[in-house]
Amino acid sequence: MYVLDGPGVRDSRPSRTAGPCVERLAARLATAIEAQRPVLLADFWAEVERRGTPLVEEAADSPGRYAVTFLWRGHRATCQVLLLADGLTDPGDLASALLERLPGTDVWHLTYLLPAGSGGAYRLAADISPGGAPADSGRRRQRLRALCAYAAADPLNSGAADGDWSDPDASAYVVPTVAG
Repeated sequence: MYVLDGPGVRDSRPSRTAGPCVERLAARLATAIEAQRPVLLADFWAEVERRGTPLVEEAADSPGRYAVTFLWRGHRATCQVLLLADGLTDPGDLASALLERLPGTDVWHLTYLLPAGSGGAYRLAADISPGGAPADSGRRRQRLRALCAYAAADPLNSGAADGDWSDPDASAYVVPTVAG
């Protein structure tokens, strides 16, 4: 899916990064008084629902690459959220595919820096097991493998994964092609 090396070719492997949309929200929340926080979060989620997910934003410092932010709206019982995405996540290292929670919010996020024209299918699974995520790495791996069975299409993504992606229970992420 990606060009990995060659003379004069930049590395185009996906890499984790900070999502501009989540960084903007975090900055607003950091300066907000307590009474403003629920309004800021409601505005954020309204914008996400309007745009759909994942959020795709041009990367300011990397021409031809995009910040693709996968989101999950959690609740008090959510202890971890797993992303299973073609070309992005490694089934052998599920811990690296966990979304991070924006502290003090219901926002779970994971952003990858991706080259223009890339895409694939993805599914998400929220872990709401009592007691939270296991601290022991072996038990955590076991829990994440079990969680894979519950992964489903992204409820905030209105597009189904079709075309080149054959998983009918998945959503699609599509990065725009740079106009030449």
